[in-house]
Amino acid sequence: MTRQVRLREVLASVEGLALLRRLYEGTDEEAAARIAELREIVCDPEDPVLSGSVPMREVNARTGYAEWASAYDAPGNAIVGIEAPVVARLLAGVAPGTAVDAACGTGRHSAWLAQRGHRVLGVDASSEMLARAAAAVPGATFARGDLERLPLRSEAVDLAVCALALAHLAELDPAVAELARVLRPGGRLVVSALHPVLVALGWHAPYETPDGPRGFVREHDHVHGDYLRAFARAGLRVDECVEPRFTEEALPSKRRAMQHIPDATRLAYEGLPAVLVWGLTRA
Repeated sequence: MTRQVRLREVLASVEGLALLRRLYEGTDEEAAARIAELREIVCDPEDPVLSGSVPMREVNARTGYAEWASAYDAPGNAIVGIEAPVVARLLAGVAPGTAVDAACGTGRHSAWLAQRGHRVLGVDASSEMLARAAAAVPGATFARGDLERLPLRSEAVDLAVCALALAHLAELDPAVAELARVLRPGGRLVVSALHPVLVALGWHAPYETPDGPRGFVREHDHVHGDYLRAFARAGLRVDECVEPRFTEEALPSKRRAMQHIPDATRLAYEGLPAVLVWGLTRA
């Protein structure tokens, strides 16, 4: 499926969100500024910049991350920047052991674990991502595999990480059960996902590549209760739930709205939860 996403639609949506979030707390001057900017956006149908469109293809996770691999580590990924320190904090107290980085991507968490003495297996469905991970983290082992079928025996690892991947799945239970299966009793699991508030606002995982293809991988709208039920069914105890928020410094600078209407973008997103991070233990 491919849709033409027009800059006018993007900017009008952000202006509307900024208005809504400040409806009761904002000033009349703020509201007037948003209305004036919105009027400029929607009232000139011939503006070539605002009418410009970008074709966005929805692709599955394997295709999307294969195409994204060469550009994934480029600076400016706001979600990764917010997520990484929280995941590191939740992992920091775990003694070195055997760890699996499930849906490892380019190996950013694998590298962190290897540097701290863990024996790391990174698993990903994308050969392109695995190639980059293997080059970046020579001290780890990498293997092709899906979240629902990890290439590990039961109770094989002391620690598991699954970063920004579970929400790409329509059903949580199979992957959560698989992550619990490979953990030893008492083992630690850290899971991160795009926050369901952002998913409800229409966020997915968009990407572009140096040679042109653009697309997005869908994020499914799993709310906290969905995660909690999947964890309970898999025998996982929730130890911590962290929801880091967008700060002004961490706003997504690469997004087109930030480049065209920075004030409205800050009002729309600053303070919203960006990522959902769970710290869990297998019973």
